[in-house]
Amino acid sequence: MSNVATSIVPLPTPEQGLAHFHVVNSVIQDGSEVVTVPPDMSAQQALALMREHGFSQVPVMKGKAILGVFSYRAFALEVADGAELALDLPVEEFLNHDKPVYVLTSETIIDLIDVLDRSDSLLVSGPDELIAIVTPMDVLTYLHRVAESFVLIGEIELSLRKLIDISLPDLESFQTCVRNGLEHKYNDKLPASLASMTFDDYVAILRHDKNWKNNFKSVFGGTRNRARGKLEGVRKIRNDVFHFRPNTDNSDRDALVACRNWLHLRIRIAQATPEDS
Repeated sequence: MSNVATSIVPLPTPEQGLAHFHVVNSVIQDGSEVVTVPPDMSAQQALALMREHGFSQVPVMKGKAILGVFSYRAFALEVADGAELALDLPVEEFLNHDKPVYVLTSETIIDLIDVLDRSDSLLVSGPDELIAIVTPMDVLTYLHRVAESFVLIGEIELSLRKLIDISLPDLESFQTCVRNGLEHKYNDKLPASLASMTFDDYVAILRHDKNWKNNFKSVFGGTRNRARGKLEGVRKIRNDVFHFRPNTDNSDRDALVACRNWLHLRIRIAQATPEDS
């Protein structure tokens, strides 16, 4: 474990009550098996195995001992150094290029970003065994899954704000719509700009009957109830996501994507000029 920076302090395991931290164990897919190669396997055979599984590197083991990592990078460096018949060399001849980096399942991902920047992979190890191999792409995929809902909601909110701005080209129309939809909420202290309004405020001014007929129908298209239904669904998902409630699923993601795409299309239609048709 000495290859890991000494400033990294592993957290207690999820079973000890810290499952909400983003630890290495979160990146490892359930049911995944570690594919290893023996040191005497030829580079050609190892490369074929890596291609078959879509790996960029593979651990080299003899018994339970981890000798190192064979990778495309290591092979390319040997070829660049003029190694003759590199495909026929055993993988043990390539191990000096990549020093293994070992981590625990309980170490936080955020503490390993710099380590991953320097290494192509991390060997996740328990007391007596190699558990998994984690690459920067594995971490990127995991973080994308964690952050995707936040990104989609951000795009939806900014797109909604853009469409409302297109629908209300002057101060008078803006103030009228805000007064119609939000007077009961703010009384005399009405929001002075879209940037100072909440997502709920946007939905409220859109669903007001007069606002919809006079300002929003032509830009948003369809019916008021249809637009309201899309945005009301997003509002619920948004509250769950921003309060870190673990009950969002693929159907919620699909709803966010559908709403984002709908708003994006409405912006393109609203901004199209006669020359575009």
